[in-house]
Amino acid sequence: MNVGLLGAGHIARALAEGWSLPGERPGEPERLTFFDVAPDRAAALAADTGGVAADDVESLVAASDVVIVAVRPPQVQEVLAQIGPHLGSRALVSVAAGVPLERLVALLPDGTPVGRVIPNVAAALRLGVCLFVPGTLNAWRDAVAGLFGICGTLVELDEKDLDVATAVASCMPGYVARWVSAFTEAGVSAGLARETAQTLAVAGARGAAAIVAAAGGPAAVVAAAATPGGMTAAGVAALEEHDIDGAVEAAVRAAASRATRPA
Repeated sequence: MNVGLLGAGHIARALAEGWSLPGERPGEPERLTFFDVAPDRAAALAADTGGVAADDVESLVAASDVVIVAVRPPQVQEVLAQIGPHLGSRALVSVAAGVPLERLVALLPDGTPVGRVIPNVAAALRLGVCLFVPGTLNAWRDAVAGLFGICGTLVELDEKDLDVATAVASCMPGYVARWVSAFTEAGVSAGLARETAQTLAVAGARGAAAIVAAAGGPAAVVAAAATPGGMTAAGVAALEEHDIDGAVEAAVRAAASRATRPA
Protein backbone atom coordinates (compact mmCIF):
# COMPACT_ATOMS: atom_id res chain seq x y z
CA MET A 1 0.00 0.00 0.00
CA ASN A 2 1.30 3.44 -0.97
CA VAL A 3 0.57 6.26 1.46
CA GLY A 4 0.54 9.97 0.77
CA LEU A 5 0.76 12.59 3.51
CA LEU A 6 -0.56 16.04 2.78
CA GLY A 7 1.29 18.19 5.28
CA ALA A 8 4.70 17.62 6.83
CA GLY A 9 4.20 18.93 10.36
CA HIS A 10 4.62 17.22 13.72
CA ILE A 11 1.93 14.56 13.31
CA ALA A 12 2.89 13.73 9.72
CA ARG A 13 6.50 13.36 10.83
CA ALA A 14 5.57 11.18 13.81
CA LEU A 15 3.54 8.82 11.62
CA ALA A 16 6.18 8.67 8.90
CA GLU A 17 8.95 7.99 11.39
CA GLY A 18 6.91 5.23 13.02
CA TRP A 19 6.17 3.57 9.68
CA SER A 20 9.80 3.77 8.60
CA LEU A 21 11.40 2.29 11.73
CA PRO A 22 13.45 -0.88 11.20
CA GLY A 23 11.56 -4.12 11.68
CA GLU A 24 8.88 -5.02 9.20
CA ARG A 25 5.25 -5.29 10.26
CA PRO A 26 2.24 -6.42 8.22
CA GLY A 27 0.48 -3.51 6.56
CA GLU A 28 3.51 -1.21 6.44
CA PRO A 29 3.47 1.29 3.56
CA GLU A 30 5.44 0.27 0.52
CA ARG A 31 6.08 3.92 -0.29
CA LEU A 32 5.56 7.24 1.49
CA THR A 33 4.93 10.40 -0.54
CA PHE A 34 4.83 13.88 0.97
CA PHE A 35 3.56 17.30 -0.03
CA ASP A 36 3.64 20.51 1.98
CA VAL A 37 3.15 24.15 1.08
CA ALA A 38 6.72 24.52 2.36
CA PRO A 39 8.59 22.28 -0.14
CA ASP A 40 11.75 22.19 1.97
CA ARG A 41 9.82 20.66 4.87
CA ALA A 42 8.36 17.90 2.68
CA ALA A 43 11.78 17.24 1.14
CA ALA A 44 13.40 16.99 4.58
CA LEU A 45 10.77 14.55 5.84
CA ALA A 46 11.10 12.45 2.70
CA ALA A 47 14.87 12.34 3.11
CA ASP A 48 14.61 11.37 6.77
CA THR A 49 12.12 8.54 6.20
CA GLY A 50 13.09 7.18 2.80
CA GLY A 51 10.05 8.67 1.10
CA VAL A 52 9.45 10.90 -1.91
CA ALA A 53 8.48 14.57 -2.03
CA ALA A 54 5.78 15.36 -4.60
CA ASP A 55 5.79 18.53 -6.67
CA ASP A 56 2.06 19.14 -6.20
CA VAL A 57 -1.03 17.64 -4.58
CA GLU A 58 -2.16 15.99 -7.80
CA SER A 59 1.12 14.08 -8.04
CA LEU A 60 0.82 12.99 -4.41
CA VAL A 61 -2.69 11.64 -4.95
CA ALA A 62 -1.66 9.82 -8.12
CA ALA A 63 1.17 8.09 -6.23
CA SER A 64 -1.02 7.01 -3.29
CA ASP A 65 -3.61 4.39 -2.38
CA VAL A 66 -4.42 6.11 0.92
CA VAL A 67 -4.20 9.89 1.29
CA ILE A 68 -3.74 11.29 4.80
CA VAL A 69 -4.75 14.89 5.34
CA ALA A 70 -2.37 16.20 8.01
CA VAL A 71 -2.93 19.95 7.82
CA ARG A 72 -4.34 22.39 10.35
CA PRO A 73 -8.15 22.30 10.68
CA PRO A 74 -8.72 25.71 9.01
CA GLN A 75 -6.85 24.43 5.92
CA VAL A 76 -8.88 21.24 5.47
CA GLN A 77 -11.59 22.72 3.26
CA GLU A 78 -9.09 24.21 0.81
CA VAL A 79 -7.06 21.00 0.65
CA LEU A 80 -10.09 18.78 0.04
CA ALA A 81 -11.27 21.09 -2.74
CA GLN A 82 -7.90 20.59 -4.42
CA ILE A 83 -7.65 16.82 -4.11
CA GLY A 84 -11.30 15.73 -4.19
CA PRO A 85 -11.61 15.52 -7.99
CA HIS A 86 -8.48 13.35 -8.18
CA LEU A 87 -9.23 10.80 -5.44
CA GLY A 88 -11.35 8.31 -7.35
CA SER A 89 -11.63 5.13 -5.24
CA ARG A 90 -8.66 6.02 -3.03
CA ALA A 91 -9.22 6.22 0.72
CA LEU A 92 -8.87 9.52 2.54
CA VAL A 93 -8.02 9.73 6.23
CA SER A 94 -8.11 13.03 8.11
CA VAL A 95 -5.92 13.46 11.19
CA ALA A 96 -7.18 17.02 11.74
CA ALA A 97 -8.89 17.60 15.07
CA GLY A 98 -12.26 19.30 15.17
CA VAL A 99 -13.35 18.59 11.57
CA PRO A 100 -16.21 16.06 11.77
CA LEU A 101 -16.92 13.28 9.30
CA GLU A 102 -20.11 14.98 8.16
CA ARG A 103 -18.06 17.98 7.07
CA LEU A 104 -15.42 15.84 5.36
CA VAL A 105 -18.03 13.86 3.44
CA ALA A 106 -19.76 17.07 2.34
CA LEU A 107 -16.50 18.44 0.95
CA LEU A 108 -15.65 15.31 -1.06
CA PRO A 109 -17.18 13.64 -4.12
CA ASP A 110 -20.00 11.20 -3.41
CA GLY A 111 -18.78 7.75 -2.46
CA THR A 112 -15.28 8.76 -1.35
CA PRO A 113 -14.04 6.34 1.35
CA VAL A 114 -13.23 8.61 4.28
CA GLY A 115 -12.37 8.13 7.93
CA ARG A 116 -10.72 9.94 10.81
CA VAL A 117 -7.71 9.04 12.93
CA ILE A 118 -6.29 11.15 15.75
CA PRO A 119 -2.74 9.99 16.57
CA ASN A 120 -0.25 11.41 19.01
CA VAL A 121 3.43 12.15 18.52
CA ALA A 122 4.53 8.94 20.28
CA ALA A 123 3.61 7.26 16.99
CA ALA A 124 7.19 8.08 15.98
CA LEU A 125 8.36 5.36 18.39
CA ARG A 126 5.45 3.01 17.66
CA LEU A 127 4.22 3.82 21.16
CA GLY A 128 1.43 6.14 20.11
CA VAL A 129 -2.32 6.07 20.59
CA CYS A 130 -4.37 6.27 17.39
CA LEU A 131 -8.08 7.01 17.82
CA PHE A 132 -9.96 5.53 14.87
CA VAL A 133 -13.36 6.50 13.46
CA PRO A 134 -13.94 4.29 10.36
CA GLY A 135 -16.61 6.52 8.83
CA THR A 136 -17.26 5.43 5.24
CA LEU A 137 -13.97 3.58 4.72
CA ASN A 138 -15.87 0.29 4.30
CA ALA A 139 -13.56 -1.96 2.21
CA TRP A 140 -10.58 0.15 3.30
CA ARG A 141 -11.37 -0.18 7.00
CA ASP A 142 -9.07 -3.08 7.88
CA ALA A 143 -6.17 -1.78 5.82
CA VAL A 144 -6.33 1.65 7.46
CA ALA A 145 -6.68 0.11 10.92
CA GLY A 146 -3.63 -2.07 10.27
CA LEU A 147 -1.64 0.89 8.95
CA PHE A 148 -2.19 3.06 12.02
CA GLY A 149 -1.97 0.10 14.39
CA ILE A 150 1.70 -0.16 13.46
CA CYS A 151 2.27 3.13 15.30
CA GLY A 152 0.97 1.93 18.65
CA THR A 153 -2.39 1.24 20.27
CA LEU A 154 -5.39 1.61 17.94
CA VAL A 155 -8.69 2.42 19.65
CA GLU A 156 -11.85 2.41 17.54
CA LEU A 157 -14.65 4.60 18.88
CA ASP A 158 -17.75 6.59 17.99
CA GLU A 159 -17.10 10.06 16.67
CA LYS A 160 -19.15 11.57 19.52
CA ASP A 161 -16.40 10.40 21.90
CA LEU A 162 -13.49 11.56 19.77
CA ASP A 163 -12.89 15.02 21.24
CA VAL A 164 -12.72 13.79 24.84
CA ALA A 165 -10.63 10.77 23.83
CA THR A 166 -8.26 13.13 22.04
CA ALA A 167 -8.03 15.32 25.14
CA VAL A 168 -7.12 12.28 27.23
CA ALA A 169 -4.85 10.26 24.93
CA SER A 170 -3.60 12.30 22.00
CA CYS A 171 -2.75 15.28 24.22
CA MET A 172 -1.05 13.03 26.78
CA PRO A 173 2.56 13.57 25.57
CA GLY A 174 2.15 17.29 26.25
CA TYR A 175 0.68 16.68 29.69
CA VAL A 176 3.40 14.21 30.66
CA ALA A 177 6.13 16.50 29.32
CA ARG A 178 4.76 19.27 31.53
CA TRP A 179 4.59 16.82 34.46
CA VAL A 180 8.22 15.82 33.89
CA SER A 181 9.17 19.50 33.74
CA ALA A 182 7.44 20.13 37.09
CA PHE A 183 9.21 17.21 38.75
CA THR A 184 12.52 18.37 37.28
CA GLU A 185 12.05 21.85 38.72
CA ALA A 186 11.00 20.40 42.08
CA GLY A 187 14.16 18.30 42.15
CA VAL A 188 16.32 21.32 41.31
CA SER A 189 14.58 23.37 43.98
CA ALA A 190 15.36 20.63 46.51
CA GLY A 191 19.06 20.58 45.60
CA LEU A 192 19.55 18.24 42.61
CA ALA A 193 21.54 19.22 39.54
CA ARG A 194 19.15 20.00 36.66
CA GLU A 195 20.50 17.27 34.37
CA THR A 196 20.19 14.70 37.16
CA ALA A 197 16.68 15.82 38.08
CA GLN A 198 15.47 15.62 34.48
CA THR A 199 17.06 12.20 33.92
CA LEU A 200 15.32 10.90 37.03
CA ALA A 201 11.96 12.43 36.09
CA VAL A 202 12.03 11.04 32.54
CA ALA A 203 13.13 7.57 33.65
CA GLY A 204 10.58 7.55 36.44
CA ALA A 205 7.73 8.50 34.09
CA ARG A 206 8.73 5.82 31.56
CA GLY A 207 8.90 3.10 34.19
CA ALA A 208 5.71 4.20 35.91
CA ALA A 209 3.69 3.98 32.67
CA ALA A 210 5.02 0.48 32.03
CA ILE A 211 4.12 -0.65 35.54
CA VAL A 212 0.60 0.77 35.31
CA ALA A 213 0.10 -0.95 31.95
CA ALA A 214 1.33 -4.27 33.33
CA ALA A 215 -0.91 -3.96 36.39
CA GLY A 216 -3.97 -3.24 34.26
CA GLY A 217 -4.63 0.13 35.89
CA PRO A 218 -3.32 2.69 38.37
CA ALA A 219 -5.17 1.68 41.53
CA ALA A 220 -3.08 -1.41 42.25
CA VAL A 221 0.16 0.49 41.63
CA VAL A 222 -0.81 3.33 43.95
CA ALA A 223 -1.80 0.83 46.64
CA ALA A 224 1.46 -1.10 46.27
CA ALA A 225 3.77 1.93 46.04
CA ALA A 226 2.16 4.21 48.59
CA THR A 227 3.00 2.24 51.71
CA PRO A 228 1.33 3.88 54.73
CA GLY A 229 3.80 6.17 56.43
CA GLY A 230 6.23 6.01 53.50
CA MET A 231 7.64 8.62 51.14
CA THR A 232 5.32 7.84 48.21
CA ALA A 233 2.24 8.03 50.44
CA ALA A 234 3.34 11.43 51.69
CA GLY A 235 3.87 12.68 48.15
CA VAL A 236 0.55 11.32 46.87
CA ALA A 237 -1.23 12.94 49.81
CA ALA A 238 0.35 16.28 48.92
CA LEU A 239 -0.76 15.93 45.29
CA GLU A 240 -4.31 15.22 46.43
CA GLU A 241 -4.21 18.15 48.84
CA HIS A 242 -3.36 20.38 45.89
CA ASP A 243 -6.24 18.86 43.87
CA ILE A 244 -4.44 16.89 41.19
CA ASP A 245 -7.76 15.42 40.05
CA GLY A 246 -9.24 18.86 39.58
CA ALA A 247 -6.23 20.07 37.61
CA VAL A 248 -6.33 17.06 35.27
CA GLU A 249 -10.08 17.37 34.75
CA ALA A 250 -9.63 21.04 33.87
CA ALA A 251 -6.91 20.13 31.35
CA VAL A 252 -9.09 17.51 29.64
CA ARG A 253 -12.12 19.80 29.50
CA ALA A 254 -10.04 22.67 28.09
CA ALA A 255 -8.49 20.45 25.42
CA ALA A 256 -11.81 18.89 24.43
CA SER A 257 -13.45 22.29 24.23
CA ARG A 258 -10.74 23.52 21.89
CA ALA A 259 -11.65 20.81 19.36
CA THR A 260 -15.00 22.49 18.76
CA ARG A 261 -13.43 25.92 18.29
CA PRO A 262 -10.00 25.29 16.76
CA ALA A 263 -7.56 28.21 16.65
